[in-house]
Amino acid sequence: MRNFSMKNMVWKNPGHELDDIAANITSDKKIILAGTEEEIKRFINKNKDIPVDALVLSDYIKISSELKQLCGHVNEYIIVSASTDRDSFEIAENELCNTYGYTLNKNFFQAEIFSAIWYVYKCNKVYIDRIEIFLTPCCTLKCEKCIAFIPYFKDKEPTSLQSLKEDADLLFAKADYVRKLKLLGGEGFLYPYLVEYIDYLYDNYADKIGEIRIGTNGTIKPKADVLECCRRHNVIIDISDYTNAVPNLCKLEEMTDFFADQGIAYDVKRVGEQWLDMGFPCVKNVKNDDKELHEHFYKCAMFCRDFYDGKLFFCCSNFAAVRAGLFPANENDYLDFSQEFDKKVLLEYELGYSKLGYTTFCKECNGCSEEVNQRHVPVAEQLN
Repeated sequence: MRNFSMKNMVWKNPGHELDDIAANITSDKKIILAGTEEEIKRFINKNKDIPVDALVLSDYIKISSELKQLCGHVNEYIIVSASTDRDSFEIAENELCNTYGYTLNKNFFQAEIFSAIWYVYKCNKVYIDRIEIFLTPCCTLKCEKCIAFIPYFKDKEPTSLQSLKEDADLLFAKADYVRKLKLLGGEGFLYPYLVEYIDYLYDNYADKIGEIRIGTNGTIKPKADVLECCRRHNVIIDISDYTNAVPNLCKLEEMTDFFADQGIAYDVKRVGEQWLDMGFPCVKNVKNDDKELHEHFYKCAMFCRDFYDGKLFFCCSNFAAVRAGLFPANENDYLDFSQEFDKKVLLEYELGYSKLGYTTFCKECNGCSEEVNQRHVPVAEQLN
């Protein structure tokens, strides 16, 4: 989830921060879903329980005439923007709110914010879009600007299978559904207990998981038992395309042909010609001003969480820095699932609420989005 429609995420009243917003979401007003055909289809597939009254095609570059007609009924409708693009969303926000009298997070919403709040307040269920599970720091590459800081890890031991099972039990005791559970390293296929872990997840929590994906850099083929496990549970393989960076190691075409022949679903993650340089751990861009840090956190809008050792870390890079032994753990930066809290607190945390309104890691990180970070480096450049 990329939260770019809510600001000021300092926790003042945990468990009740969203009560006023939810009162509008759960009212009897008609829900109008606006977006491109693909955006609308994606929202409906992910949120089959939400009763949408009308669909309006709009690319937001120019508000459609159909949407303009609805805009005159500001007290009757809630308009939900299915766009996940910040610029498109802000174009719609500007016209709907400034011209037609709509109010952000009252009767005009970003779809991800709307659905997350709707499920908790209407159904008492927490739906989380994406959580990453760290398997191992072992990898076949040494990418200097790795987003998970793998080459800089001090402890190279993989996560124990028992720890992963205990984490799954804690996670699904409080989260009702995770749409995407991504298993990562390092190199995912180097984890020695991959089959046992995936079997455990499906044996116990199949009804709470949308899909499981394994991240790989495309340099090694999985073993036969892993392939069988992926077929058995419809696991999807995410292959990073590092062909240009390490052509002697990356086997992208060979891997895609292999997975297709084996009947394994896969996606190729084309990372382009550049990565974002987060600076850390080599260069630390230290920030101390609260206003600057709140703006940095808002624009970064980190979309992936990490669950490890009973804790849900808001930022996957923050988690990686802690796990690597490069940055101190801070209770502001994670939600401890061994403690008691209600679903509204979990919802607020997922949307970005914390004691500080940003992660402590924000002070040293350049950020993980183009909106906040324009520093680029070559993809998968290797350390000597």
